[in-house]
Amino acid sequence: MNNFRIFIGIALSPSVTGRLAPAMNRMSSVLPFRTWTHPDDLHVTLHFLGDTPGDRLSAIRRTLEEAAANTVPFPLALSGPGTFGPPAAPRILWLGLNEISSPGALARLHAALAPGLLEAGCRLEDRPFRPHVTLARNGGPGCSRQSIEAAWHSAIAKEEAVMPLTWTADRVTLFLSHLGRRPSYERLHEFPLQLT
Repeated sequence: MNNFRIFIGIALSPSVTGRLAPAMNRMSSVLPFRTWTHPDDLHVTLHFLGDTPGDRLSAIRRTLEEAAANTVPFPLALSGPGTFGPPAAPRILWLGLNEISSPGALARLHAALAPGLLEAGCRLEDRPFRPHVTLARNGGPGCSRQSIEAAWHSAIAKEEAVMPLTWTADRVTLFLSHLGRRPSYERLHEFPLQLT
């Protein structure tokens, strides 16, 4: 039986991706992270499911469809950068999120998906849910907090202050991950958020 490396997330809008891509390009010229996310792969992860047997996909799709049907679309805004891992050599460079008029909407959607995913036989991560958008991985010397803030400010912060990086989260997506390919993520199924 085939396994699928999958996760559930919210994609960024094309307009936000279009503005963020050149900023990431500028940042990559001054911050020595080994791998930068392809702009088409930018997303907010709700649940990483990993290698999943194909016979679970229909139950997973039903879970996404039900949760989406019971969720109101909500606005999101990208905020400043942060890191996971050691400050001198961070593992992950990310952007935070502001839930503009619906505080906790991402956490509620994350929680709404969990029971159905567990029932479908998925193993969920134990670590706390910390929504973010991953920009890069595997930083080295030169990736200090100060360097990152300076690179972000130079790349987009002035522009972002005038025109924030905002979009409406209006669908939840089941992504398939293709290791060794760029872009890496294929959108298998998208479910509109529909509660009115």
